[in-house]
This record gives sequence, structure tokens and C-alpha cells, in this order.
Amino acid sequence: MSKLEIMNKALGMLGANQIYNIDDDTLEAKAARKMYPSSLDSVLAETDWTFAIKRKLLELSEKTPAWGEGNYFELPDDLIKIVDVMDRNHRWIREGNYIFSRASEFGLVYVARCIDPTYYPSYFIDALACKLAVEMCYLLTNSTEKTNVLIDLYRGEYLPIAKTKNAREKSNPIIEDSFWVNGTLRSWWG
Repeated sequence: MSKLEIMNKALGMLGANQIYNIDDDTLEAKAARKMYPSSLDSVLAETDWTFAIKRKLLELSEKTPAWGEGNYFELPDDLIKIVDVMDRNHRWIREGNYIFSRASEFGLVYVARCIDPTYYPSYFIDALACKLAVEMCYLLTNSTEKTNVLIDLYRGEYLPIAKTKNAREKSNPIIEDSFWVNGTLRSWWG
């Protein structure tokens, strides 16, 4: 599905006129162009979308801390949110567009700004179109009631369905017994 088709899907949810070219001079095209990037980033930030996951070893920055020992690592330009880090034994903190850590190298697993809609699964497209409709709704309909209906639809239907389907595309986390649970059970059962 193309970006134009996603925009038209959102416009259809509003009962608005369809657009034939993203660069049209219509109110609908202007609203879709304006709201699409922020709607996309917002939906990408909602969960760890498997199609948008990337791994990257970060570049060590020449930036030095004002105080304290550690290194700055430059964050990727397409970062939406951090999912995991390469080495959990090192403490780290995000400071602006950098990660600060005492580690000598630093790697991330992250949700990337994926702008190519050919990678989007259908359930993500549905959620994105609904979010875009929410963002354009008041601009195009001047109706807070319709906007609230779409917000409820996004939060209550499209996003939960998309998150559930996305979660099925990876294995469940392995839960290991705690030393304390095992130690207590052994002494309890003798």
C-alpha cells in the first residue's frame, strides 16, 4: 500500500474527499501532508513493531562530559524509541541525541522511523490510517464528537488489534525461576 492509499483510507474514515496526488492543493491533501509524519511517528512509538526493528552499534562521539567518567555515543537519526541495549551490564542514560555510558562500545535494538509503507503489515496500516484520521478530523470536519469517536476507535480497536498481531511475530520472553523461589521451595519441601 502506498502513502497516498493510507492517506485516502484515513480520509475515507472521515467521510472526506479522496485525493489523487499527495501534492494536490486541496484542504484534504494539505491536512494529510501536514499530519502524516507526526501520526506515523506516534504509531511507531506505541510498541516494538517487528517490521521497524533495527540493531546498530553506535558511533563513539568526540563529545566529552562536563563531569564524570564515560563516553557519549551518537543515536541514529531514524530512532523512534529504544527497545534494548547490547550489554545490560553497563548503566546508561539518554542525554539529548546521545547515550552516555561507561561502556567502550554501545549497541541498540530500536524502533526505527520506517517511512516506506511497503514494509507495513495490514494491521499497522489500519492503525496508522485511524491515527491519521484522528489528527485530521477536526481540521476537516470541525467536529469534536467525530474526533472523540475516532480516538476511541484508535485506542479501543485498531491499536490493540495491531499490537496483538505484532506480538505474535516473536517468541515469548523466557521466564526463569528466581534463586529465592528455588531456594525457598527446596527448604520448604526438604
